[in-house]
Amino acid sequence: MLATNPTRSRGGGGLLEEAWEAWSPVLYLAISAVIIYATYYVARIALARLRLRGIISRKFEETVKLVVLILTAAIVLPAAFSTVVPHPLVPTVSLAVVLTVVAVVLFSVIGYISNSLAYLVVALTSMVRDGEYVRVLIDGKEFEGRVLLVEGNHVVLKADPGTSVFIPYSRLLRSVIVKMSRLPLVLRVRVAKPGGNIDEVIEKVYSAIRRSRLVDKANISVRPLGVREDEVVLRVEAEAVNPKNVDDCLEELVRLLLNELPYKISVEIVSGRRA
Repeated sequence: MLATNPTRSRGGGGLLEEAWEAWSPVLYLAISAVIIYATYYVARIALARLRLRGIISRKFEETVKLVVLILTAAIVLPAAFSTVVPHPLVPTVSLAVVLTVVAVVLFSVIGYISNSLAYLVVALTSMVRDGEYVRVLIDGKEFEGRVLLVEGNHVVLKADPGTSVFIPYSRLLRSVIVKMSRLPLVLRVRVAKPGGNIDEVIEKVYSAIRRSRLVDKANISVRPLGVREDEVVLRVEAEAVNPKNVDDCLEELVRLLLNELPYKISVEIVSGRRA
């Protein structure tokens, strides 16, 4: 009397199967949309942080977001369609579509992407910085100049006036980089019978050094070492803008001090000569 009705049980299972078959395509597509959006969202947040730090520009940010969206959709959507449409050829066709789209996208922007990623590595690791004077060795050739980090495909080396060398960031990562640090130039200046205020003497020496075209005008120091009635000894420190021109810079500094100061002076080079 309490026997179950097998027909009703099978009917309930049949309804669930029919409901699943009816709604599974929508569910798969919804899951695909969530995956695409989540990937895009993560990429957007990461790129926005890099842009706020000044590492990338908005143009680069938008380009990378578009590439991430296209690649994610090209991978996820064909997989969803192959699940929705249970045909033996659908997985093969989907895989072919994915590979074609990915190949076309990568072929179109592979150079831009590789150089952009290399730029991020250079900017984040500070392997070279703006304003540094470096020598870059690539395939047995030497290029040197002052670094100008420009977002995009190339780093710029400012060499002689009016000359710039453009090196792809991807090549820069595979090259040998020699940083040519600025060499401090130290002079000892003896001023005989200055006959005036010591501050006035220091100011005139400082002004003479600033007239040099070869020194970094932001790094000049003049301070007294000894003060007597008949003589003032000053320590002059400066930095050559171009490390290759250290000797020329020292010669120019000595000439400026000897010719442009209204005093009888002697100049001694303490340090700065290249070996």
